Amino acid sequence: MNPTTNPARRPRRRRQDRTGPEVPELGGWARRIRESRKLSRPRAAADLHISKELLKMIERGDARASPTVLNKLVATYDLDRAQERYTHDLARPPVPLASLEELRVRTVTPDRQAQLARLDDRDIAAAYIDPLWNLVLANSCFRAALPGLERHRDNICLWFFHPGSTTPTAEHLVIDHHSAAAYLVATLRGALGRHRETPHARTLFQDLCGSAVFSQLWDTSIALAYGRRPDDPIHLRDPTTGELYSIRIQFGDAPGSPDARFCLCYRQPYTGPELL
Repeated sequence: MNPTTNPARRPRRRRQDRTGPEVPELGGWARRIRESRKLSRPRAAADLHISKELLKMIERGDARASPTVLNKLVATYDLDRAQERYTHDLARPPVPLASLEELRVRTVTPDRQAQLARLDDRDIAAAYIDPLWNLVLANSCFRAALPGLERHRDNICLWFFHPGSTTPTAEHLVIDHHSAAAYLVATLRGALGRHRETPHARTLFQDLCGSAVFSQLWDTSIALAYGRRPDDPIHLRDPTTGELYSIRIQFGDAPGSPDARFCLCYRQPYTGPELL
């Protein structure tokens, strides 16, 4: 039997309901990118030089894709670097993600707290954030820019999309809200792909699906993002003064806490779109 289709090498997964947002899986991703390229399955199989039966099995989660098929899929569907990384992440075993409580134990040290306090004195917002946009540790400037974050489990995505609530959070503070929303979804897609079997990652995804905005972006986009370019600022409104400003974001590693990233936000004069 062909090892690619040997059920003993990979347990068959229950097929997901295609009527709602799907948790990241290689099969569903392979189908979505094929459909986004407007290719029928027979045409895509011919381009990939595999049988349409094998492609169907891969897309249904009933067969693994060999490294050769994965590379053909990346080339044939003309995936960008982030999409290529995501494709290979989905082909690998999922990586466990530490809980927020564990991350805080590793990350919250007197030295880091003192560092954040010094940045507060310079009016620089800074925080340690996990791949799911959970706030591990933050200074006062960072929290002041996102008022009410603690009411959303200290998760920036929950604060941004506030599923199950009609009370605005980011809508009046984030300029070009749709672009910022698309970026958050693109980053979360990559994180959920890597940590797709972690229970609290799945819980976050299920909760976010209660937001129509999140679900629409998740279902209609195949964009991926890992990090953010410093020359691509986010534009905000000061929640206290109403002043418009831009922030340049830099991400760095957190030694000793591999699942946390250090986020620095440099405030600058507003350079965003002109508002009417």
